[in-house]
Amino acid sequence: MKIFVSSTYLDLEEYRTKAREAIEESGNEFVGMEEFQSHTHEAPEFCPVMVGACNVLVLIVAYGRGYVPDGEAISMTRLEYEHALAKKIPVRCYLPEGDYPWNPEFIDKDRRSIDEFRGLILDRHICSFFTTPESLYEKLGSDIGKFPLPPYIPNPYPLQENFTGRVRERGMLTKWLKEGDPPMLSIIAMGGMGKTALAWYWLNEDILGSDEQPRKIAWWSFYDRESGFGRFLRKAIEYFSDDEVDWNSFESRRDQMELLRKILHDNRFLLVFDGAERMLRAYYSLESPYQSDEIEEADAAGGDFRSCIDPNFGMFLQWLASDNLRTKMLLTSRLYPKELDDLEGSWRKDLKEMDRGDAILFFRSRGVVGTRAEIEAACSEVGYHPLSLRLLSGLIVHDPRNPVDIQEWRKYNVIPDLKGREGHNILNLAYDSLDEEKQALISRLSAFRNPMDYDAITIFNDFGNEGRFNEALIELVDRGLLFRNVERNRFDLHPVVRRYCYERLSDKEAVHVKLIEYFTKVPIPEPEEIRTVDDLAPVIELYHHRVRAGRYDEARGLFEKKLNHDLFYTFGEYQTIIELLHALFPDGENKLPRLADEVDQARTLNAIAISYALLGQSRHAMRLLGMQISIWEKRGNKKLLALGLGDMALSQIRIGELEAAESSIRRRIKISCEVGPELREAIGRQILGQLLACQEKFEESEKELTIALNLFIKLNKVALQCLVWIHRSIRSLLMSNAEDALRYATKAREMAETEYRERNIIRAEWLLGAAHLMKGDLVEADEHLNEALTRDRKINLVESEPDILLELAKLRFKENRKEEALKFADEALRIADRCEYRLKQADIHNFLAEFYLDSGDRKKARSHGTIAKERAECGYKLALGWAEELLAAIGEDRTRS
Repeated sequence: MKIFVSSTYLDLEEYRTKAREAIEESGNEFVGMEEFQSHTHEAPEFCPVMVGACNVLVLIVAYGRGYVPDGEAISMTRLEYEHALAKKIPVRCYLPEGDYPWNPEFIDKDRRSIDEFRGLILDRHICSFFTTPESLYEKLGSDIGKFPLPPYIPNPYPLQENFTGRVRERGMLTKWLKEGDPPMLSIIAMGGMGKTALAWYWLNEDILGSDEQPRKIAWWSFYDRESGFGRFLRKAIEYFSDDEVDWNSFESRRDQMELLRKILHDNRFLLVFDGAERMLRAYYSLESPYQSDEIEEADAAGGDFRSCIDPNFGMFLQWLASDNLRTKMLLTSRLYPKELDDLEGSWRKDLKEMDRGDAILFFRSRGVVGTRAEIEAACSEVGYHPLSLRLLSGLIVHDPRNPVDIQEWRKYNVIPDLKGREGHNILNLAYDSLDEEKQALISRLSAFRNPMDYDAITIFNDFGNEGRFNEALIELVDRGLLFRNVERNRFDLHPVVRRYCYERLSDKEAVHVKLIEYFTKVPIPEPEEIRTVDDLAPVIELYHHRVRAGRYDEARGLFEKKLNHDLFYTFGEYQTIIELLHALFPDGENKLPRLADEVDQARTLNAIAISYALLGQSRHAMRLLGMQISIWEKRGNKKLLALGLGDMALSQIRIGELEAAESSIRRRIKISCEVGPELREAIGRQILGQLLACQEKFEESEKELTIALNLFIKLNKVALQCLVWIHRSIRSLLMSNAEDALRYATKAREMAETEYRERNIIRAEWLLGAAHLMKGDLVEADEHLNEALTRDRKINLVESEPDILLELAKLRFKENRKEEALKFADEALRIADRCEYRLKQADIHNFLAEFYLDSGDRKKARSHGTIAKERAECGYKLALGWAEELLAAIGEDRTRS
């Protein structure tokens, strides 16, 4: 870090020497007038340039004004100070203690100027005070570790000119940052209300360079390309960590989450998540850049549209809102994440229309001429909606008859019923005011899914020459239809504008074909060069434009050849798979994918369903599997029909539809017996054995598992034999037979190693831990359960995690570590609730009922017992019996509860 030391020289020479020592001993770079003596420029020309290249300015002010350069009204020191403020460089101020004796020779006789400067500093800043050079050395040495570092902003927001107002909201944000609670604040509003602009302006104008600037700030925008949670974790850890990161030490994504959580807990930083709706179910797709605020009725009715598509992201948000963090987190989103509902550590702020006074100032800053009343009348017609105000002002400023005259708004047919809404027809008016060439240009630019550089957009230069093309771009920016990041020379559209302009694009297919040609030329890494999901970005862009060009079959082929294996097996990026494959369902996922071949349709349905299931969305997976099954039934393909029925049964078991699951799996077994192969019959019987154990039909369960095992042995399927031993162990645990459970789990663990299957190893370790716990071997149980949890989180095996966490909760309960037990149980329940794992919910609620009964809180015990009973009434007899026993025990002392 470069630290500029600004002060007078002769009176503070010794102090500057000690300041330099403190800075250099801390490993930072000292910059000051001592470095300039050999430079040919005059000081007032040179020092401000050097200040601008530094990260922090240390201002030391005593009682002398110092050198005033020719032609200047203020001193050199003050010039440097004011320049730092203008450049948003943090300033840290040091003054002598008021009663410390100072050499009269270095005190100005006329103190009006220096006293005015000192007073200004004391008013603006939190100052530190020193006496001797050694005391300054100590204070500065202690403070340097708290100095702000440059913020991490990988993709700056292209704020348009003339941002005005939001003073009240900015004050609220600053107050929130300064005070202790809550750690998280969410700004929620419809598209075009100015969420991102407010957060960006507040950060850059009110916080950066101020005394309130935290030591580290990260701005992460989910609007940018491939900006998912996994990439965020890596970049955030690299930035926020003070030490070099050993990535080999992380065994799982959860390890990364835990480390980042600890860093944010212990340090006063600021983290901004912009556009968090892109991580929610309602907006998580390739179509999100073109999506409005309207939510599908089915999603809205279920209330699940606000849920995070990535369970880890949802859990991370809950951690930050539930923990006593020193870091503050600001989130902007069209929707409030469901995972934050009812959490005390998260404060929701709904952003409303722009203040009237701010709107008037904005119009005048744009050059619009008119009285206050006239401007208010115009603004009222668009409901003071910020994006609509910008577009309306652009119309007025560029009016061909009377530019900048407010009266011209009256000739635009603004529809009153739409005021303040994203769909306001002001966009229609703004678009129609363009000539045909510019309409075509802005619509073609809207086909880009992400911010674009100048070279990329020149493929749509149909203006004859570069000069006319550039003029068109400048006008689109000035009208508020196009964003431009001048520093990076990148262009983008507001999501609302992008959606509208894309709807007006008449030659969609031809435009996307042109983009296919462009992205085909972008180099694609060889398979051995792919290390992260980011390396697949060129392929994903090419896939997107093939979809948008209506070339769905080509897109699916590209997915199968270049994306599926890496995304599913290498990275476990199930949510990315869903995003990509969802694009093949332009009519919605309640309709078949738009593919020419039915077999491809069925395979696509299976692939997206499996990804949904792995992310804990079994009910959604079932609907897609049902469509796949219908295809195989229609085609008379019984072998593939049997496969689909097996996947359906597993999803039905997860959500507690046990009767339907039994019907599905018995049908699969019947078909497999008819048409083969034996392998599918064996898998069906293994699933049936698993199901029958949950229904307390233990003899029938063992019979089916034995048949399955014999078939797997005959077919030499070691990994599937392992699954039978796993379910035999689960059956034994349900029967409270710890010895057999341990014996079967040990066999499963051995076989999982023989033919390596990480998922089988995880399940075996969980069962070993559970069996040892049932036997009372707490040390062995702890070892196996922690091994299972570590491995589970490494591959994000959502389905097994609640089971492992519940056993850890039981273990901690037996060890009388009640707080840890409750923490594990609560975490297990959050996952089970989010994924609607009904059987797991019953088990966890039963444990919590027992936990609270033991602690004397009968009200909570009864609540959990009642829920456990309701969840288990799906046919999960063991859990139902346990719940009824607990409720009976609680009821015995009802009058005292």
